[in-house]
Amino acid sequence: MKINSENFEDYIKNNYQKNKIIFLYGSNLGLVELLYNKSIELLNINITDPFNVSKINGSEFKENPSILEDNINTLSIFLEKKFILLDLLHVTINKHIENIILDTVVREDLNYVLIIKAGNIGSQHKLVKHFEKLNNSIITPCYEENSNKIKTEIRNLFLKHKVSFSNAFILHLSTKFSSDSLSNKMEIEKLDNFLTNNTKVSENSLTKFITSSEDINLTQIVKTCLNGETKDSLFYLDTIYEKSNSNIVLIRMFSKHFNTIEKIRLLSHHEKSFLIAIDNLKPPIFFKDKPFFLYQCKLWSYKKISLIQKRLIDLELKTKTGLYPEKTLLSQFILSVSVLAKKRAKT
Repeated sequence: MKINSENFEDYIKNNYQKNKIIFLYGSNLGLVELLYNKSIELLNINITDPFNVSKINGSEFKENPSILEDNINTLSIFLEKKFILLDLLHVTINKHIENIILDTVVREDLNYVLIIKAGNIGSQHKLVKHFEKLNNSIITPCYEENSNKIKTEIRNLFLKHKVSFSNAFILHLSTKFSSDSLSNKMEIEKLDNFLTNNTKVSENSLTKFITSSEDINLTQIVKTCLNGETKDSLFYLDTIYEKSNSNIVLIRMFSKHFNTIEKIRLLSHHEKSFLIAIDNLKPPIFFKDKPFFLYQCKLWSYKKISLIQKRLIDLELKTKTGLYPEKTLLSQFILSVSVLAKKRAKT
């Protein structure tokens, strides 16, 4: 059953007992994360309990597809229900993965809740169409942020702190926010603290306080890096690093990007057919991103993609150990790759 993101929380509260599957997907990765965390909160899932909860990331799932079925079929004798959290945000969901998931969730007699978070897949995707038809599932697409919601939250903050500004200024301030819901949530919290600690605020001070870039997020870091815009990419990383807490996510976003480039190159037999391959790619690439991917296909060779992917694997391993300064590792990677992109663009 498809549930609008605005109604998601109320629906979960009123129907939590009858749903086995919660499927969250879309281009607004921040909203996917927020609803995922909200699901965990509303269902009172103790994610630190290894007997009650199984967390499966995309890499684990690809390497060992049976892990999902094993977890769904394994229920402790001390528990009534098992919770499985499947993270496919930065994994390409191919037909093999689709079939494994669909074959695993067919049994009705098992008492579990499966929460899946995925990235940008189309509304005609096999998983989307399947879960839409099920009465025991919730499927929620997460797209660009609702501008009216941002304006309402800003207006409520002003009322809370007893400051008054015109509707025109509220509209202007709302345009400074991102299309990513998680980034906006952080900005709203930051604005709340700012208004708490400042008794006198002006339109100018509020405008300066809100991040000047209208869409600084992890995607922006990836795009500017791979366009050879070293200074901008490092600036964006520095701006959101402390509040994003997404080192592994960022690394996997880089990896997913190069996987996509490699897939496009494999589907095309010549440079002239890059655009045809992009148009036919599954999951689809948004039309506004097609020129970027076309440029990237011409920029990176198979050899360079392979070398960068090896570096990303090493970077993730080092990040997970906790023995190295994560921000320094990310900065060094961004610096080297963006410089390489700039050099290749000139040749």
